[in-house]
Amino acid sequence: MKTIKLARRAVAALLVAAAPLRAAPVPLDDGFRAVPDADKPWAYWWWLKGNVDEASITRDLEAMKRAGFGGLLMFDARGYHEGHVQPPPSRMEFMSPEWRRMLKFSVAEAGRLGLKVSVNLSSCAGALKGPWEVGADTPKKLAWTATPVRGPRRLDCTMPVPAAAHFHDIALFAVRLEGTNGAAHDPMATIAVSTNWIDTVGATGACAGVAGDVIDLSEKTDAEHRLTWDVPEGGWVLLRFGWFAIEGHEFDVDVLDPKAVAGHFERMGGAILADAGPLAGTTLTHFYSVSWEGAAPTWTPALEKEFAAHRGYALRPWLPALAGFTVRGSDETARFRRDYFKTLGDCFMNNFYGTLRDLTRKAGLQWHSESGGPWDRKLAAFEHADQLAFLARNDMPQGEFWFPGRAGRTGRAPDLNRAPAMTAHIHGLRLAATEAFTHMVQHWSAYPAVLKPGADAAFCDGINQFVWHTFTASPPEFGLPGDEYFAGTHINPNVTWFPQARPFLDYLGRCQWMLRQGGFVADVAAYTGDRPYQHWGRNTNWSPRATVGMPPGRGYDLLTTEALTARAVARDGALALLAPADRGGAEREIMRYRILAVDLDDPEIPVEALRRIDELAKAGVPVVVGARRPSHSPGLAGQPAADDEVRRLAAPLWAKAPAEPPSKAAPDPAPLEAALRGLALPPDFEGPFEHTHRRDGGTDIYFLAGAGSGDCTFRVKDREPELWDPVTGVIRDAVAWRPTADGRTTVPLGLPGTGSVFVVFRRPAAAARLASVEAPAGAVEILGRDGERAKVRAWSDGSFAAATAAGAPARIEASGVPAPVEMPGPWTVAFEPDRGAPESAVFETLTDWTAHADPGIRHFAGKGTYRIAFDLDAARAALPARLQLGSLCAIAQVRLNGRDLGVVWTAPWRVDVTGALQAGHNELEIDVVSLWMNRLIGDATLPPEKRITRTNVTLEQGKRTVKVYQGFGSEDPLMPAGLLGPVRLEFARDTVVPL
Repeated sequence: MKTIKLARRAVAALLVAAAPLRAAPVPLDDGFRAVPDADKPWAYWWWLKGNVDEASITRDLEAMKRAGFGGLLMFDARGYHEGHVQPPPSRMEFMSPEWRRMLKFSVAEAGRLGLKVSVNLSSCAGALKGPWEVGADTPKKLAWTATPVRGPRRLDCTMPVPAAAHFHDIALFAVRLEGTNGAAHDPMATIAVSTNWIDTVGATGACAGVAGDVIDLSEKTDAEHRLTWDVPEGGWVLLRFGWFAIEGHEFDVDVLDPKAVAGHFERMGGAILADAGPLAGTTLTHFYSVSWEGAAPTWTPALEKEFAAHRGYALRPWLPALAGFTVRGSDETARFRRDYFKTLGDCFMNNFYGTLRDLTRKAGLQWHSESGGPWDRKLAAFEHADQLAFLARNDMPQGEFWFPGRAGRTGRAPDLNRAPAMTAHIHGLRLAATEAFTHMVQHWSAYPAVLKPGADAAFCDGINQFVWHTFTASPPEFGLPGDEYFAGTHINPNVTWFPQARPFLDYLGRCQWMLRQGGFVADVAAYTGDRPYQHWGRNTNWSPRATVGMPPGRGYDLLTTEALTARAVARDGALALLAPADRGGAEREIMRYRILAVDLDDPEIPVEALRRIDELAKAGVPVVVGARRPSHSPGLAGQPAADDEVRRLAAPLWAKAPAEPPSKAAPDPAPLEAALRGLALPPDFEGPFEHTHRRDGGTDIYFLAGAGSGDCTFRVKDREPELWDPVTGVIRDAVAWRPTADGRTTVPLGLPGTGSVFVVFRRPAAAARLASVEAPAGAVEILGRDGERAKVRAWSDGSFAAATAAGAPARIEASGVPAPVEMPGPWTVAFEPDRGAPESAVFETLTDWTAHADPGIRHFAGKGTYRIAFDLDAARAALPARLQLGSLCAIAQVRLNGRDLGVVWTAPWRVDVTGALQAGHNELEIDVVSLWMNRLIGDATLPPEKRITRTNVTLEQGKRTVKVYQGFGSEDPLMPAGLLGPVRLEFARDTVVPL
């Protein structure tokens, strides 16, 4: 322990000493072109039961660095769904000296390479545990027994002690059943004290009855558990409460108990910190916990104290209500049960996530977790929890999203991104993270082009830190494609397209960099009640029960009760949100919203929240209310005065509330739209694409994603739009745009399939520009400015009308654009060796490899190099040109005349070849990489000794009987593979248009 404390002091001293040496801010465009390491994506680095060594660690981390990752989240999950895909035998025990040596070496190697490291602070996914039995610190459940007894009589009996490893009595009550009398009975009859312990708590009818008198007999039992009591007349129930350790969780930690949580931190986190030494806080920057899927405790020894602190009254007299009794009245009983479950959630939130955050910060690190999901609201600790408040107990709140599988596949493709993003906004946190590309479809079936739409959706939701799930540590001796974790999109050196992965990682990094600038722009702050909840899916509205719709083209955030009551103030007719105390003090403004929407999920609202809403409305903040008028405040505290105050305050606010929409009808956005228009606040964005918007001082940054073309209108006035392409890193002026009558800017834009672009406004508007261009889609490309002229590239002949900002007509004249050069074949294709295909083959025309007669080509996985030669005259060779690849699967790299032109990984599947063409003879090479799944399906037809692949994923001959994420059958459909084309060279002519 002393060593750990000394290490922490050393870390703190190093951090203080390093503070003045922080690098100067990176200019926006510099960071876009070359993303700083600190702003690059991370990867889950999954150890399969400790199967790593120094050589494989160095190989993996150098590969991460080479691919464009900026950090890693280390996992070694034992016993978590190992039946899905059997992991290899354990190489070393978790937290053993050898395991710790390997992790220490990993941190040192990461430091050498400039990678940041986070460590999952558990030996499992979905729970907090280690390789140690924790005794009484294990999760606990509340249980009770009920023994009927009639009086009057003298009761002398012994309370049996359960034969459980961990049990503790909590309380013993005598509960009189209302409606009973002293009917005849034998007062000498022996009482059989119940040993039937029931751990269902809070369920109505579990022990049906209305409690009359409730007598606490806890002090009437002696040290031998003997009870002596004179039973009054009538029917009674001896109600005994105790807690048990939850079976099967002997290694898990009681997450409701901060001392138990701190003990785990010292055992595991303290050891890792000591091993990291001076790299703690610089290379080792975070500790982590994954989404909660562990035990759901219903008791902890300090719960009565916690309950009194959170709810303001004593828990003990109300315990019979947790055994199903009605205490005082049905309304009071329901309110108490809500208070009990709410307290469980508060303890879970503060004593688990809050404790680990605080301890991690004290150690000089930061804390992140998926503490908002995936949630199961059936769990007692989550039933009444505030999802965003849980996520707020993070330095970097984290969600997740899933890859749905093949194009056209139906079924769940869930994501959980808006909640962590909104949490970051309302708490002044720079980063909102996500577990990216998780799936449980076929292994090795994903590649960058099909991953991009999900990534772009996450960016539009407000995510700006990806943690790619998953980079599995699969040493070379495991073969190819090697052993894998049962879930996730695999990315490691064994993946066929890993050598071409860098451009996609650079894309993610550019997007993250841009979406970390400044703050989120939102018009509306929404309050839905005391437990906001945005679960799987990309909801347009704040709640499935919304009665007011969110108008399109505008941003919003959900507010928690804490944020609303403690940090929301009225400023200049708007709602300003101040920073939490731990984020820079109460007077620093972090968000501003023009309207507060109060659209309650049910007619319940904490009275303190409604008081603040009333205060904000009276201070000039526009408030739009939903259909559900609140009638009461939750819980027992302050009743009945709290309910009376709710009804009094609600009456004027809800005097003109809209009618509740019919069942399953979409909520009406008209009330909010009318209020926003009344503020002369038009939509922030209008156009055919999804978007998100951030503002950094005088710079507005819009991210757009989608496909198609059309006018895009931005709520920005008198500033120049620039187009920043995150795929290529190219920045250019839009040149063609026009102001609108309501003070916005309209820019005509086109995006290819699954396209994206940043539109940045940071400079005063240039007077000389084009206002419109009339040309078919794709015929004209505006390259930027050349002084007072627009640089234009025409891809077809024509005379295209345009107009300048001054209203003068202009024309774009293009003639003599050569026709494209088609390249149908024949193509020679050389196949990567040792993958089952012949050395080479000739394709007369471009066809899918899976349609080839040769089974080695049909099931090939890896790189096939296409080669073709062609001749060009000098005139065409000197023109601007691009190579259009058509369609392919999965990724390509192009070389022309020995010059590497880069990786093509997404639509529009083309590459600029300007300057690479030569007069006369030209040689074109295209590496096309296919996926492992086709080879695995082929290997499923072969006996193990003849297979090309080696993996822990199941291969079955014939129809697959295992689930899709467990393996392959030889009858599974193949994934399209190879270069499908059509491939052609397209030419253009450059011209200028006076502005």
